[in-house]
Amino acid sequence: MYNYRIILKRVGIALIAIGIVDIAYMIYSISQDRNHSSSFSILAVVAGVSLIRGSLRAVSIVIWIAAFGISNFISNLFILLPFLKPAELWAIEFRLDPVSLAMSFLLRIITIAFLCWIYTQLRDPSVVSASLKSGHSASTPKLAFILGIALVVLLTGIMRFAVGGPAGAKAVDLARSKYGDNYKYHVQGMSWSNGNVKANVTAYNEQEIRSIQVEWKQ
Repeated sequence: MYNYRIILKRVGIALIAIGIVDIAYMIYSISQDRNHSSSFSILAVVAGVSLIRGSLRAVSIVIWIAAFGISNFISNLFILLPFLKPAELWAIEFRLDPVSLAMSFLLRIITIAFLCWIYTQLRDPSVVSASLKSGHSASTPKLAFILGIALVVLLTGIMRFAVGGPAGAKAVDLARSKYGDNYKYHVQGMSWSNGNVKANVTAYNEQEIRSIQVEWKQ
C-alpha cells in the first residue's frame, strides 16, 4: 500500500508554504499600514508541521477544517455574494475595475481548489487505513460540510433582515443626505455596539463607486 507518510509530508509542506507566504504578506501589509490577519497562516504552519511529523490526529482535524472550508467558500460564491450586492453594482464594479474583481474571484476559486486538494489527499485509502489502525475516526466529516453551508445561510439571512429593515433604510437616508441623489445606495453591512449603529454603505453610479460609513445612536 502507498506509504501514507509521503502524503502527510506533501500536504504538510504545502500548508507550511501557504502559511509562510501569508505571514510575509501580513508583514508587507503592516509596513504599508494595511489591515491583514495572519491567524489562518499560523494555524496552517502548525498543522503542516504536525502532518510532516506524521500526526494522524492532525489528519482528522485538517480534514474537518478542509471540509468546512470547501462548503463555506462554495456557499459564499453561490449564496452570499449574489445577495451582497445588486446585479447592477456588480456590473458597474466589473466595468470600472475588471482586474481587481476578477482577481478577488480567482483567489476564492484557488482557495477552494487548494482545500479540495488537501481533502482528497488526506482521504486517500492509505491515510484512512492508517487512521483506523491508530484508533482515530476516518468517517466523512458530514457535520463540517453542513456547518459550512449553514453558517453562510444564517449570515445571509441576518444581513437581509438587517439591511431590509428600518436600520437599513436609515443608513441609506443618512448616506443620501451627505452625497445627494446622484448616487444609488446599497447597505453592505451593519454593526451594533453600546447603543451605536454603524453601517457600511456603497454609493454608486455609472462613473464611480464610493464606500461610506454612517453612524447613529439607537
